[in-house]
Amino acid sequence: MKTSFFLALPAAAILSAHGAEVWSSLDGIIPELKAGETSISRINYSSGGALIANGGPSASAVQSVLGSLDAGWYSGNKNNNNGTLASVTEDDATKLISASGAGGGFTAVKFNELSANTLSGYEALRISFDTGGLSNTSRTGQPQNFSLWYSLGGEGDSLLQAGSTISGLAGSLTNKSYSWTISKDEYTALFNQGATFYLVLNTGVLDTSYAYQELAVNSFSVEGLPVPEPSSCAAALFGLGALCLKRKRR
Repeated sequence: MKTSFFLALPAAAILSAHGAEVWSSLDGIIPELKAGETSISRINYSSGGALIANGGPSASAVQSVLGSLDAGWYSGNKNNNNGTLASVTEDDATKLISASGAGGGFTAVKFNELSANTLSGYEALRISFDTGGLSNTSRTGQPQNFSLWYSLGGEGDSLLQAGSTISGLAGSLTNKSYSWTISKDEYTALFNQGATFYLVLNTGVLDTSYAYQELAVNSFSVEGLPVPEPSSCAAALFGLGALCLKRKRR
């Protein structure tokens, strides 16, 4: 059974005429989430090692490593700077690779900036992904962390975290779905100023028993919950009023 994490969920969900949320795909304006459309660049440990940390990296680490880079995919590990990085398979899944020995590894995606004008039509954003299986099912104890960050107006010196870090042992994180839902109510400045997002997927500081573990991550998606049309709001209120009147008559 799949498990989802919904962080910063809007208090009042936007409903369609049928009573269900209608999310619109924003994948087209954030192509970095489609791993098959880009390559993964290496960041050596001397500059990227700060992203390798138990429980996920700090805001200052994400800012210092990714803030000045162009949008795209990046990966690195503590040991063997010339060794294996994260990779992309034919089905667009990303394989997260740990370093050998007591190292650790990371993969990060920096999105193109979402402008305030683009975000003005949405009440909420949802960024989601799925996990696949492990490369070695006998090694399930490797720490894995997933965290989402954003910088207001694209400025790298205003880095903030969206929601909470998703953390767990590799064996418990496999074959599930995860997402962050970011509402305008709770992230007003983000919607008013626009933002650049940073998605960081990293292993913790490892011991040798978990070396070369792979965790598949795929189906990255970004969606927006549109602000309802005035006519939709009127129809919803009319329906609610009719329901209340019917109950009152009873």
